[in-house]
Amino acid sequence: MNLKDRLKAYQKTGTGKATARPPSGTERHHTLLTTVYKEHPVSREELKLPDPVTRDFAQNVAVSELLFFDLETTGLGSAEQVYPFLIGAARQNESGTELNTWFADTPAGEEEILAQFVQMASGRVLVSFNGKSFDLPLVLRRCEKYGISHNLTQALHIDLFHTIRRIFPEKPARLSDAETRLLQFTRNDDISGAAVAQAYFEYLRFGKSELRTAILRHNESDVLSLVSLLGKVSAAFDAARSGNKSWAYKIHRDKSASTSQKKQLLEEKPWHELDGRDLHALGVIYRREKNLHRASRAFAAAYRRGYPQAIVDAVRCLRKLPGRTKSARALARYGLAREDERIQTKLLPFGN
Repeated sequence: MNLKDRLKAYQKTGTGKATARPPSGTERHHTLLTTVYKEHPVSREELKLPDPVTRDFAQNVAVSELLFFDLETTGLGSAEQVYPFLIGAARQNESGTELNTWFADTPAGEEEILAQFVQMASGRVLVSFNGKSFDLPLVLRRCEKYGISHNLTQALHIDLFHTIRRIFPEKPARLSDAETRLLQFTRNDDISGAAVAQAYFEYLRFGKSELRTAILRHNESDVLSLVSLLGKVSAAFDAARSGNKSWAYKIHRDKSASTSQKKQLLEEKPWHELDGRDLHALGVIYRREKNLHRASRAFAAAYRRGYPQAIVDAVRCLRKLPGRTKSARALARYGLAREDERIQTKLLPFGN
């Protein structure tokens, strides 16, 4: 059954016909639920973030500015029939993590829940999982449909999907993957994300309260998992800044770190504690600064630490230094005799 067929359920719900838009007056077509959590309901991990949160290598953000959000929708894509029927948004305060859930009890409730959400989101830093590609664009389209004013296009947005795939080797494709690989838990009795839309249509048609409960529980876990995942991301960037863990160097080489920040972190440790990739990264910085003496030494050290391609950069730097042409030629010949064809091809012009 396609989405158009399922939409016929709107014409007859458990409480009668649903109107296309809410009538004038005070009648509401949505329910707002507010719950405060100290821990994740599935993993039982404490939902406490450091303040401020380390959002990338260069920047922090105050916990009070964050708004974690996730939508449940009638489908995927950008068709007119696709719209949010549930919006979950969480923020941290002194009591814990406060989750606000707006649920459209009828299709007419969509405009109401959108207006409530954008009001709460105003001026906050948004946190989502793949929200830049789906959730936020859908909210913006539907707000335009109803003429709801907002400032969400200017909001800072931390999309954990992209951040996690950039800095963690696990590279999860879905939120459930991130929960399993990074948070070490799996939801056993949860409705699947693919089944949520159908459950909503059946709820509208038959009024089964257990379907509504299942949808709410699913979104609850979605939103609260964002809190736990941001904690993991913040800890990873903290480790990168301090250089306490070797794997964290992958983060500081990311383009989110400025050249001066990379240089400072790399120079805080003696060269004998740096691996080949670190020394090569430092050599690249020196070369950009036109400090060819230090650059050539860094590249040579990187090569000795097992980073083969660094020998090519060392030779090129030496050739530009006065009186070092013979050294460059000798180093090139050394590499030609020992490295594979890929490196030899790059060294060949310098070995004669």
